[in-house]
Amino acid sequence: MISGRGSQDTRDAAWSAFDRLPVGVCLATASGLIRYANPALHGLLGCEPGGLPGLSLCDFLLDGDGPDGKPLGTDASGGPRTVRRADGSLRWAMVAESPWEAPFTAARADRPAAEALRLLTMTDADALQRQAAASRDSGRRGEMPVVDALMAAAPVPLFVKDIRGQYIAVNDAFARFTGIDPAEMLQRTTFALTSPAAAKEHVGHDRAVMERHGSVQYDAPICTADGALRMVSLTKAAFRDGTGKAVGIVGAIHELAEARPNEERLEAILEQSPVGVSVSRRDDGRIIFVNTRFSELIGLPRERLIGSRARDYYLDSHQRQRVLERLRSGGSVTNMEVQFKRADGSPFWTLFTVNQAVIQGVPVNLAWIYDYTERRSMEEALRDMASRDPLTGIYNRRSFMELARSQLARAHRFHEPLSVFVLDVDHFKKINDSFGHATGDDALRMVAAGCQAILREYDILGRLGGEEFVVVLPGATADESRVVAERVRRHLARMPIEAPDGTFRLTASIGIAGLDGATDTLERAIHRADLALYRAKHMGRNRVMVFESGM
Repeated sequence: MISGRGSQDTRDAAWSAFDRLPVGVCLATASGLIRYANPALHGLLGCEPGGLPGLSLCDFLLDGDGPDGKPLGTDASGGPRTVRRADGSLRWAMVAESPWEAPFTAARADRPAAEALRLLTMTDADALQRQAAASRDSGRRGEMPVVDALMAAAPVPLFVKDIRGQYIAVNDAFARFTGIDPAEMLQRTTFALTSPAAAKEHVGHDRAVMERHGSVQYDAPICTADGALRMVSLTKAAFRDGTGKAVGIVGAIHELAEARPNEERLEAILEQSPVGVSVSRRDDGRIIFVNTRFSELIGLPRERLIGSRARDYYLDSHQRQRVLERLRSGGSVTNMEVQFKRADGSPFWTLFTVNQAVIQGVPVNLAWIYDYTERRSMEEALRDMASRDPLTGIYNRRSFMELARSQLARAHRFHEPLSVFVLDVDHFKKINDSFGHATGDDALRMVAAGCQAILREYDILGRLGGEEFVVVLPGATADESRVVAERVRRHLARMPIEAPDGTFRLTASIGIAGLDGATDTLERAIHRADLALYRAKHMGRNRVMVFESGM
C-alpha cells in the first residue's frame, strides 16, 4: 500500500493529469460528494478554482426540465443532463460515469479504504442541444460563428494577432494562463509577454508562417502577469483573406510542465474513461494510443488499432475534411457531430472533440469520442413523429405544406409542371355511424395505404384532416395527374375493408388543379383542386374532376 508522502505524490501526479484533460472530470463518492474536480469542470460549472471539492453533485446535476423548459426525458448516465452553474443559470452537458478504482485512491485519514468512488466526465453540449431544439421547432438549423465558438470552447489558451503582430482576440484560457486580462492584451504585441530578444524570435516565426502555407510549432518562454517565466510550446498558423493573402496569425499555447505524469499513469487514467479516447501523431495521422472504450466502439483489438491511421475510421471524407479545417483554423474541435465506422463497416454517430497537444515532444491529436448513435436516432425518430399524421403515418398538414412548397419553388425555378389533387372519402360519416369510429379509423389507414400503392415514390401525400387527403405530383400536368387519380380511385373502390359484421367497400371523389403561371401559390392551387372536388361531389361522387375556369 502507498502511504505517506509517496501516496500524496502519486495522487497529485494523477490529478495533475486530470487537470490537463479538455473535458470536465470529477471524482465523487456514491452519495455524490465531490472529492476532486479538474479546472475544466470548474469552468463548465462557473465555479472559482478549487471551489467544487466538498460540494454535492446534486447541487449541479438536475432532473426534470432542461434549460429549454421541456422535460429532460433521458437516462441518468450518458447525457444530455441539465447542469446548474454557480450563478444559477442552466446548461446542457453530456455526462458519463464509471466506477473508479486506482492504486492512488488508497485509504487515508479522511477517507475509509472501502469507500467507493465514481469517475464522471462532463462535456458542454449547450450549443449543440439548443441548436437541435431550434431545428425541431423551426425546421432550420442555425450555426454559431465558427471562430467565436472555437475560441469560447477551447480548453487551451488561444490568441489571434493581426498582420502588425497586435493581439486582436484572446480566449479565457489565455487569460487564466497568463494572468493578464483579455482587454489589456488587445492591441499589444508579443513584447508584452517576453524579453525583446525572445520577442524578436516570435516575430520571426510569425513572419515565416505568413509567408508560406502550413503551421509552425516551437518551444519558448513567456512571462506571466506575476513575473514568472513559463516554458510553453506554441503552435501558429496564418489566416488569409479571400484572395489568399495572409492577414494575421492564430495560435495556441501548451505549457511544457516539468513534472508530467508518466506514461503508465496517464494511460491508467485514460483507460477508465467511459468516453472513447485516441491519441494520434499529427505528422502522419498514425494512432499511438487508444483506450478500451475506443476499441469497443471501433470493434477491433488495440493491437490492430495501434499503428493504423485515424482517417481510416471516418465514414465520410467530407466530415473528416471539416474536422481538419477546424483544427487548422482554431487548433481544436469541440462536440462536432461526426460519423465513424466500425470494423464491420456499420456506421455510428459521435460527439467528437479533438485537441492538439505535445506529448514527450511529439505533436499529437487527442480525440474524445462519445457514442451519440442512440441519442441521434431517438431525435430523428422524434422529428419523424412530429412530421407524421399519427393515425395514417403519412405527412401531417404542416409537414406536407413545407415539402409541397419546396417542390412548387423548384417547379417555378426550372419551369416544370406540377399538379395537386385533393381526395375526399365519400359518405365517411355514414361509415362511422354504421360500423363505429374504430372501423372508420381503419378505413382511413387503408385509404392512405391504397394511395401510396399507386403514387410514385417522389409524389407527396398528406392528410389535411378528417377524411380529406392531398397529393402533390411534381413534373405532372393536370391531364397527366387525371390518369394517376383515376387509378387511385379505382384501386380504392375495389379494396375490401374489414368491419365487425363482414367487409365493405368505399369510394372517393378527387379534384385536380395544375399550376397557373409563374406566380401561382400552393394555397391557390389547393383551393382550385377543392373547387373541382366539390364539382365531383355534386356530379354524383366516386369520380375525378379537373379544375376549369368558372367552377
